[in-house]
Amino acid sequence: MPASPFTLRVEAQGALLYDRRAHQYFPLSAAESFLLCAVQEVPLAKALTHLKKAIGKEEAAEAHAALVESGELDEAGRFTGRIIDTRTIAGAWGAPLVAHLGMTLACNFSCHHCYSSSGKRAADELTLGEIESIVGQLAKMGCQKLVLGGGEPFLRSELPAVIRFADQHGVDCFVHTNGSKLSAKLLGELAECPPVALAVSLDGADEASNDAIRGAHAFRRAMQGVATLARHYPPGFNLSVTITPKNATQAPAMVELAHEHGAKVLLLRPAYPAGEAMAEPGLVCDRETFARAIDLARARAKQLGVTVDAPHPHEQGVPDFEGFGCVAARVVMGIDPRGNVTPCLNLPDQFFAGNVREKRLLTLWRGGRPFIAVRAQTPNSQCASCRHFETCRGGCRVRALYAGNGLNGPDSWCHYEPLIASRESHP
Repeated sequence: MPASPFTLRVEAQGALLYDRRAHQYFPLSAAESFLLCAVQEVPLAKALTHLKKAIGKEEAAEAHAALVESGELDEAGRFTGRIIDTRTIAGAWGAPLVAHLGMTLACNFSCHHCYSSSGKRAADELTLGEIESIVGQLAKMGCQKLVLGGGEPFLRSELPAVIRFADQHGVDCFVHTNGSKLSAKLLGELAECPPVALAVSLDGADEASNDAIRGAHAFRRAMQGVATLARHYPPGFNLSVTITPKNATQAPAMVELAHEHGAKVLLLRPAYPAGEAMAEPGLVCDRETFARAIDLARARAKQLGVTVDAPHPHEQGVPDFEGFGCVAARVVMGIDPRGNVTPCLNLPDQFFAGNVREKRLLTLWRGGRPFIAVRAQTPNSQCASCRHFETCRGGCRVRALYAGNGLNGPDSWCHYEPLIASRESHP
């Protein structure tokens, strides 16, 4: 890990500080951002003098105290982290905050909802050197979170090397696996420089429900991996479940499974209409089914003391981006195993913006046609007149396309309530 855990991104939407101790981005006030930048050039006392003149003694003192308390300023009044000045992009962060990278298309499972339609490794998949180039580009632009998936990422023997390289460049990795390829030897190597989180994917709390979606013997093989993790991987692991109409009622049993095997977190995510799920629409999760699954999981988790990580559709906050749509092209970018770059790995292939072998990631993020097209969308009449627009912003573009509503249309999870009616009922 670099000497400092901090990266400060300064851009028009506001300053963001990434703290590798918490593995999170935190918004900073203008005063806090000014101090961190100013102490690169002048002593802290002089920087504070300028700040006091600009905003007043009390506000300047509060900004200084906050930075000292959280550790961004060291005992000598210096900020030892990186500072990245990012060019403004309308409707998006100047560089992605999160990147999703498919390590391979190879997979030894056959999940019916696989968004990447994985199975056989592609002949032209990214080499280790090319993946390291991607990591280096992400680090340079201040994208500090890299999610590694597949296919099955552990079918690439270079995975631990990728995680080490990312760590050396200050980028945090999050890995999703089916668990079947985990061995004590491999986990021993991985534990020397572990990812921030390692999650084993399941689709049910028992063999019958899981294997109906993931293939014969998938549950037994995944649970063997979980047992190996429990014995040989001190950093700990998570369980990750894709919620479908077929397994949603098992949410409490999934919590019990996580508790029984010592998982740190149970992650619940809805199945999206992408990849293999396009041929089996009965697996695509609707809004209320997913909400009920979360409610059931939370109730059981409270009893057992299990942490559940799930984005409840009834509890949306204001997004950390401007404009209409979802995080695709605004916060997140995807890179498939062959190097194709897209606003979201769940979008169809026509949204590929280009390939990392031909153009740099930041060039594609800023000027790739699909990225520009997604950001250019404006609210349709239904979304514009809905009382939930400021939190929903139109929702998932993949679901909108799947519902036949177009890139600009409402998400199929839409919970429309007219703004006028809301004002009448809430004077």
